[in-house]
Amino acid sequence: MRSAALTYWRGERCAVLDSLEAVHEQVTGKRRGRQTATEHLNLALFVRLAAEFQGFCRDLHDDAAIVIADSLVDEYSARIPVLLSALVRGRKLDVGNAGPGNIGNDFANLGMSLWPDIYARYPVRGPKWNVVLERLNTVRNAVAHSDSAKLAEVKRLQPLTLATFRRWRGSLNTAASGFDVVVTAYLSYLTGKAAWD
Repeated sequence: MRSAALTYWRGERCAVLDSLEAVHEQVTGKRRGRQTATEHLNLALFVRLAAEFQGFCRDLHDDAAIVIADSLVDEYSARIPVLLSALVRGRKLDVGNAGPGNIGNDFANLGMSLWPDIYARYPVRGPKWNVVLERLNTVRNAVAHSDSAKLAEVKRLQPLTLATFRRWRGSLNTAASGFDVVVTAYLSYLTGKAAWD
């Protein structure tokens, strides 16, 4: 089984990204090469990718918090809302970007060492996911805060083109699946039962 967060990522969240790619193709006529007229559209793709992945991480955190709270025995059921509220209170994903630090901090509030668990399970991909998240959030912040110097710095590392967007999106697709696997394993260990019923 997989989390509701992963199902939503693969469905509605990917559909949003697909629709933006379709708009990009309409504007460019599917022509290859640098389309200077699409620079701002390309930046919008990166900002939306950051937003959708942040939504996925927040949804996965919600799903995990619910599983933990629901694992209380029946005699403590009146305390479930209190525990659930405590598990999501002060969540960095509600007020900041979905950078590796914020994601790790939020899952630590559930008692989980997310990044070490990811690196242990995905020793090659895990560090790459971390780099993509760092760069994506740097782009997102540069665009959102109209920081042309930061944007120029990011562009020196890689072109902010449709091809880069697709590479990063592919990386985050596998990251979403990997996060789901690692969180599922942790919840099963913690509660002693299957995480997603």
